Amino acid sequence: MHLLLLLCLLITDTPLTVVTTGSRAPGYFMVSGIDQDSACLIDNSGVAVHRIHAGPNINQRPTPYGGFTYFDGLLSAYVLVNSELRKTDTFRVTPPYKTDFHEGYQTRGRRYIVLGVDMRTMDMSQTIQGGSESAVVLGAVIQEFDRRGRLTFEWRSLDHIQPTEATHDIDLVHNRIDYIHANAIALDSAGDFLLSCRNLDQIIKISRSSGSIVWRLGGSSAVRNDFTFTNDTVSGYVGFSHQHTPILTKQGEILLFDNGNLKSEQRSRVVAYRLDQTLMTATKTWEYQPVETVFSATMGSVQELSNGNVLIGWGTTQNGLVATEVDRNGTVHTEIRSTQQLDFPYRVTKAPVGMTVVTKTMVDNLPQSFSDLDSTTKVVVHPQQLTHPQDITVERHAYPPHELMFIDSTPCEVFPERWVIGYDSHVGNSYSGYFDVSRSMAEEDPSAARVFWRPEEGTGVFRQLRSEPVEASATVRVKSLPPGEYALGSIYCENPSLLYPFNNEQSSATTTQLKWTGAIGAEGYEMELSTSPEFTTDVVFLRTQRPDTTIRFLQPTTTYYWHVRVIRPPEVGKWTQTWTFTTMTPSTVPLDGNVAELPVGTLVVVYDVLGNEIARETIVREHQPLASNVEDKLLLLVATTPSGATLRRVINR
Repeated sequence: MHLLLLLCLLITDTPLTVVTTGSRAPGYFMVSGIDQDSACLIDNSGVAVHRIHAGPNINQRPTPYGGFTYFDGLLSAYVLVNSELRKTDTFRVTPPYKTDFHEGYQTRGRRYIVLGVDMRTMDMSQTIQGGSESAVVLGAVIQEFDRRGRLTFEWRSLDHIQPTEATHDIDLVHNRIDYIHANAIALDSAGDFLLSCRNLDQIIKISRSSGSIVWRLGGSSAVRNDFTFTNDTVSGYVGFSHQHTPILTKQGEILLFDNGNLKSEQRSRVVAYRLDQTLMTATKTWEYQPVETVFSATMGSVQELSNGNVLIGWGTTQNGLVATEVDRNGTVHTEIRSTQQLDFPYRVTKAPVGMTVVTKTMVDNLPQSFSDLDSTTKVVVHPQQLTHPQDITVERHAYPPHELMFIDSTPCEVFPERWVIGYDSHVGNSYSGYFDVSRSMAEEDPSAARVFWRPEEGTGVFRQLRSEPVEASATVRVKSLPPGEYALGSIYCENPSLLYPFNNEQSSATTTQLKWTGAIGAEGYEMELSTSPEFTTDVVFLRTQRPDTTIRFLQPTTTYYWHVRVIRPPEVGKWTQTWTFTTMTPSTVPLDGNVAELPVGTLVVVYDVLGNEIARETIVREHQPLASNVEDKLLLLVATTPSGATLRRVINR
């Protein structure tokens, strides 16, 4: 389990946290906030890794071709972003209609489907008592365009559905009547349209060939409904209310976000129905709602992911819950929360956009190259023992890992890419792996490449794996390939790199070992340590031939700054970047005592010098002693508090 703070302040400068507890689907999250100034892709560590300046925008949706679309509020149009994250097209409804931010996307065949608003002035006094003689009624328009931008389909709700079909909470005597509030368009298996009409409490099927309404599916508050719900009645209320994002699942169900506004118990959920269009019945096949009561008066979304998980965007909740990735057994695999009130995301989606993902099934002992058409992860997996077929997913990301920490061996350079390898089940099978380092190493000797691994993406320490260069190729072979996150680095060090205390370490001992990597051709090193970032006060300066030194009698509860440079006659190198650490207070007790400063709910993980996890414990009461009987002298403690703060401490026992 890991908990990381989203450092990119994504929606009105509000931090988010992402918690991964299980087997998540590959891809980046798209959290579509209202009036944010950029379209972001967030990885599973909780970091916005790609950002596109977009002006006020909403409603990011992936395309079938590796890109995504979003609605740009300044353009009043949708923007298409390709797989290389470049803006390539815009699309909107034709005049006199206004483009609606609720729905617009690219389908297979590179067609565009867009929702528009049809504003008509109507005399409602002839229809309803007290109605306005010049009411502006907002109807829905569906338009579809081919890849050349030609209009191929148009449908207008006011030609088929009257305002009096609105649910009882819609004010029909107002001067402006949003009677239908269409908020999503899906396609069924025959290519017909499924339109979600929030203010009707209906999902309606529209024939592509004739434009006529085939059927209407609605809950208790719907004026029109053609189906009988067989097993979805709660406290006398049947079906759903004020729904969002109905989609057709791989199993042929209709899956939707049920806001639940007009129910006696206002509670939101996700629900799936199987429709029998002969008997005209709707049978609930699955639903999910958290243990905690969640009610979203507006917004909300649902998406079926590549591995069968369901991603739920919770809309306007008041408890900080933003999104949940859950499987059909109700097991939560990822959860996104905000730590404070935010401009709520209209939709939350996820897709392998801006990355390379390949999934293959291992059925024999032959090696598999994880490539797909013209994209490659640069990884080959070779089974060493295969007792049963197994799905393996390899992701390659074009940036280095976050939270880089190395406990046994640190590369001088970490190349700007990372991999995540996942298995559907790891029991009984074992693999070796081959990493192509030709593009990473460039002109360097591939034999200098080393492979580093940690079991959890985005958190914990990297350890170096046993590897060897493959003769006459720019490939490195890893003898064991466990699931987790991988990085590549080089051992050729022109200059030293700081190792530990880790940067921003908060609880170092008053006797602390400083360590850095060695450099090629070094005759020694110079080290400076100070209580000032400019190294102007309390300066310790020393020369040593070793890549480490121990400083004693440091002041408690004091922040220190330090850096190192190589001595390579006739000159010295440049100073490394400056790192800081803060010594612990005298009352702080090391690992095997009462760690009073850690709040209840803190997860504490302890690693040995090889990066192996040797202890894991959650603080359940104040002044709880940590149960650890390990004999190692040097340990790394990583504590993650419920608020997302992370404390790292190297402990000399």
